[in-house]
Amino acid sequence: MFLDDLDRTWFCNRLARIVREHGWVCRAFCLMTTHYHVLLDVPSNGLQRGMQRLNGPYAQRFNKVHGRSGHLRGDRYYAGAVTTDGHMLLALRYLARNPVDAGLCDEPSDWRWGSYREFAGIDAGFGFVDSSWLAAYFGADEARRRELLRTFVDDLPQQP
Repeated sequence: MFLDDLDRTWFCNRLARIVREHGWVCRAFCLMTTHYHVLLDVPSNGLQRGMQRLNGPYAQRFNKVHGRSGHLRGDRYYAGAVTTDGHMLLALRYLARNPVDAGLCDEPSDWRWGSYREFAGIDAGFGFVDSSWLAAYFGADEARRRELLRTFVDDLPQQP
């Protein structure tokens, strides 16, 4: 789905536009090689149309640039509600760790194509991401919040 940084940049620009046009709030995201994850707040009944406008033009552009045809993915996107604070925190950790678990990088902070680096205070991140609500889970003091976030994401319990 993403062969290079030009693909990823085009997708991020498209996502920023869709977020703005559809009144979404993007809390977190992560682009992988074969798929992507976005953690969104969307107005009631506001997801389907926005996803069509995100995925359709991206697939058309990808196919044209890379000499392909047809669907990029065999199935439709998955959308599930996050219903508890614990679920939200696990989703945040999953998005941050996904590139590490997939062998794309060694540390969550190494992956440029997601929102974790902004949460962790490594760089300015992406303008379409509003991390303030998620950051609030880790407290008001910015330095302490970043430390707690990094510990939460990086220090996973050992599996038995």
